[in-house]
Amino acid sequence: MSNPYAPPENRPRPSDGDQTDAPATDRVPTWSPAPPPVQVERTPPDPEGTARAARHTRLFGVLVLGSVLVATLPLPWQAASLVFALGGVAVGIRALVVAARAHSRSLLPMLSVGVVIALSWTFLQAVQLAFWPVQQDLQDCLRSALTIEARTACESQYERDLEQLQDSLLPSGARAG
Repeated sequence: MSNPYAPPENRPRPSDGDQTDAPATDRVPTWSPAPPPVQVERTPPDPEGTARAARHTRLFGVLVLGSVLVATLPLPWQAASLVFALGGVAVGIRALVVAARAHSRSLLPMLSVGVVIALSWTFLQAVQLAFWPVQQDLQDCLRSALTIEARTACESQYERDLEQLQDSLLPSGARAG
C-alpha cells in the first residue's frame, strides 16, 4: 500500500478490481450548492443625525473632563464635580440615543463605554461627597499642618473619623473586626 500523504507519482494505477479500498468511480457524489447568504439590508447612517450625535458627544466629553478637573479642587468647589458628572451622564445618554436613531455605528461603542465610565465616576463622586464632614476636617488639618508629624497626625485622625462614621452608618454586628 502506498503512502496516502506522499505526492502523486507518475506510475500506472491498478485497476478498480485489484484494489478493494478504492472508491467506486461510477458513483459520483451529488451535492447541492449552499444557499446564498441572507443579505441583511442595513439602513445607511443619517448624516444630519450623526452630526448632531457628534455634537452631543463633544459636549459629553467636555462635561466629564470638567468634572474630573473640578474634582481636584478643595472641598467646597469639589461638590461641583458631581453636577458636571450628572450633566455628562445625561448628555451622554442623549448622545447615545441620537446616535442609535441616526444608525451611526461608529459612535455607539465609544458612547456606550463612555456612559458606563461616566456613571462609575458619578457614583464615585457621590460617595466621596457623602463623607464631606470628614474630608473637610482633613483638608483643614492638612492646611494648617507644617511638619511631617502634624500631617501624620491629620491622617491618623482622618482614619479614626472614617471608622467612626462607618460604625455609625452600619448596624452593630455588621462590621467584621
